[in-house]
Amino acid sequence: MIKRKNLNYLFISLIFILAVPAAILAAVMGTAGPGEKILFVAWLFVPSPVILLIMLWRQFPRLVAIAAKTYISLSIVLTILLLIGVAWTGSETALHPEPASDEESLSDYPELYKNAEPITFVAGDGVKLAGWIAVADSNEAVILLHGYTGDRKTMLPQADMLFQAGLTVLLFDFRHRGESEGEFVTFGYYEKQDVLAAVNLLESLSDKTDQKVNVDISSIGLLGLSNGGATAILFAAENPGRVEAIVTEDVFKSLDSAVSQSFTHFIGLPAFPFAPITVWFSELRTGLKRKDVIPEEAVMNLIDTPIFIIHGLEDETISFKDSEAIYSNAKQPKELWLVPEAEHGDAFDIAGDEYRQRVLGFFKKNLRTSR
Repeated sequence: MIKRKNLNYLFISLIFILAVPAAILAAVMGTAGPGEKILFVAWLFVPSPVILLIMLWRQFPRLVAIAAKTYISLSIVLTILLLIGVAWTGSETALHPEPASDEESLSDYPELYKNAEPITFVAGDGVKLAGWIAVADSNEAVILLHGYTGDRKTMLPQADMLFQAGLTVLLFDFRHRGESEGEFVTFGYYEKQDVLAAVNLLESLSDKTDQKVNVDISSIGLLGLSNGGATAILFAAENPGRVEAIVTEDVFKSLDSAVSQSFTHFIGLPAFPFAPITVWFSELRTGLKRKDVIPEEAVMNLIDTPIFIIHGLEDETISFKDSEAIYSNAKQPKELWLVPEAEHGDAFDIAGDEYRQRVLGFFKKNLRTSR
């Protein structure tokens, strides 16, 4: 009889230990922003530990006790399922982001429009990529790498600036963006192959018979925004000597950091425990490894590759502190520019002439000149 009573207390204690964090988790999910109204149902599970305590304090009629136990059990199970659902939805959103709505048009840039040629090439794993190339009268080129929700059109202002300064420019859509093939976005993990294919393409152009794209490129730089900047760092760290200068804008320091800030900013939920589970689901679904998407660490492997790190001080998507962490780990030569009043991806629009002066000056200084 005593053993049975002890087992009963042990079981109740275990249920209480599960019910309390489940109730806290349910309360957190219930506070999610207006875009996640379905999570308000989580408030139904919050009273479960209180009901359990009342059951221990006084006797309920048999049917009421059964109903209470059922409610408590379902609260724990459904809260866990809701947590998994949030994480799964988060991974789905992370891997298949909606396209940016405020895209530029190539025709808005007459000089670039007149000289840009459509081009296609294939990444090492067989993914077909689409882009534009505009050949200038020089041996230097810059590859422009767009952000997480964007495609090549979002980099047109920077491309036009560089082209008018006499640099060949290559814009392309990362996998699963724009007109390129691919199943998902991976925060730079597979996109590194896209950059490698772009670099190989530029280096091989002198062998082409098509005079429209015939040029002898001897020096290549990268300009990447957000996800594109992170990919630039990851690529250069694994391919020393392939590019000679890197400009990044509004870069995240790690995959964990990017997903954590996204949960807080877009969904209104704290990073823990939602972000780690979301990243874990993303790893399972794509084969990516979070330990290989840490620009903050990868930048330490850049040897004699100048890097110019730009970040908006008003960026609420990715904190400027992420760029500060990357800059701290980068080796010389390096530069950091925190742009006042600039939000995510706004440095070009906000800083205007200063942006042009700084970025063009950086590439002019660090790309080999063979004009």
